[in-house]
Amino acid sequence: MGEWDVYQNRMGVRGNTRRSSHLNRELQSIARHLPDNLSYTEAVIYQPEHCFNVPVDDVSEFAIRQNVAVINSDNLNEKMIMAMPGEEIENGSLVHWMDQYWLISEQDANNTVYRRNKMLQCNYLLKWIDDEHQIYEQWVAVEDGTKYLTGEYEDRSFVTTRGDSRIAITIARNIHTAKLGRLNRFLIDDELSEHKLAYALTKPLKFAGVYGGKGVYKFVLQEVNTTDDDNEELGIADYWKHFLHKPDKDGNAVIRPDTDTYPADPRYPQEEKTERGKWM
Repeated sequence: MGEWDVYQNRMGVRGNTRRSSHLNRELQSIARHLPDNLSYTEAVIYQPEHCFNVPVDDVSEFAIRQNVAVINSDNLNEKMIMAMPGEEIENGSLVHWMDQYWLISEQDANNTVYRRNKMLQCNYLLKWIDDEHQIYEQWVAVEDGTKYLTGEYEDRSFVTTRGDSRIAITIARNIHTAKLGRLNRFLIDDELSEHKLAYALTKPLKFAGVYGGKGVYKFVLQEVNTTDDDNEELGIADYWKHFLHKPDKDGNAVIRPDTDTYPADPRYPQEEKTERGKWM
C-alpha cells in the first residue's frame, strides 16, 4: 500500500468532508463519554410485535437487553430515551426499566447521530380475549378521557341513566391490538376495587400515533354496565362467553360450545343475556 493509499484511508476514518468529519467526531465522543453519564443505563426492550404476554422475569427469547440513555422531563411519567449511535429502538416498543414498564409513544425521525424517543410510564395491564378464545395481556398507559369525545352519537330516545366515566389508553400496535374495535369491552380498575369498572372501546383511533407501520394506538373508552359474563377475579371482560364456569378435572378452562351464542354487540344492557342492572 502506497503513501497516498494510507493517507486516503486515514481521511476516510476521519471523514472525507467537513460534515462527515464533524459527524464522526460526535459519534466517537458519544461512544466514549456517554457510559460515564448518570443517564446511561441498561433496559430490557420488547419490540412491538412481542410486547404482549410479557413474562414478569424477562426470561424470554424476545427480551433485548440494550444500553440506553434515559433523560428526565418535567412530567414524571414521561421520559426521553436515546439509543447509542448505530442502534435503534422501534416506535411502539415496550421498555422494562427501573422495575416499571414504559411504552415508546413517539419517535424522532432524525437519527443522524442517535435515535431519540419519548416513552410513557404504563400503569395498567390490559387483558382481553380474541375470537379464537386466546387470552392476551399487554401493558398500557391509562389516563383520564373526559377531555375527549367518545366517538358515539346518542339521540334523545336514549333515557337510561349511565355512568359517565371516560378513559383514554395508549397501547402498542401489533397484530393482536389491530383487531380491537368497537365491539370490545374491558375491565379497567384498581386491583383493590371490590367491583371493577367495565369500559367499551368507543373510539378506536388507529392512525394518530403510527408512522411507517410502527407506533401506538390511542383509544377512548366509555363506561358501560358490567355483566355476569365478566370475570372480575381475572380482570377479563366477557370471559364466561368463551369458557364454561366449571373447569376440567385438571383445572383447565373449558371452551364454551359454539351453540351457546350471544348478541353481536355486548355493550348495551337491553341486549345482554344476563346483566346486573346497575353500575359498578
